[in-house]
Amino acid sequence: MKTLILSAAIAALTLGACSQAEAPTIKTPSASSVTAAAQSIVGTKTKAVLVYADWCSSCKILDPNIEKAKTMGAIPGLEFVTLDYTAKDEAAFYAQADAAGVGKAMRDFLAGTVKTGQLVLVDIDDQAVRGTVTKTDEPAQIITALKGAVAAS
Repeated sequence: MKTLILSAAIAALTLGACSQAEAPTIKTPSASSVTAAAQSIVGTKTKAVLVYADWCSSCKILDPNIEKAKTMGAIPGLEFVTLDYTAKDEAAFYAQADAAGVGKAMRDFLAGTVKTGQLVLVDIDDQAVRGTVTKTDEPAQIITALKGAVAAS
């Protein structure tokens, strides 16, 4: 009973304090930031598609190298996408690929066998694979492959 009364008192104090607090200010993005975001999406020529699963040992080596490569600077025309195959559900995997705009390329490239632990470089205009990156590639090699794929797109 004491706990119930104490809880009710705390709730009343909290609600009283909340009613006297100012409402939070919500910042909306400026027109220029929205335009810049839209241009970066429109300017995408290549998608770097990570075929990932949390149980994949190759992914555990490749993913940190990709993250290091990302810190080396943005590459205009490139967008990163991760397709999760952790559940080994091909239908869900290809639904993700379709949503990312790389479904045809991934179906053609993987030819019915999903192989995790690779970064597939896809030209989004013609759905052609322009290269792959694997766990043996170091961050500098990854950057070179990414720039080459964007240049070829």
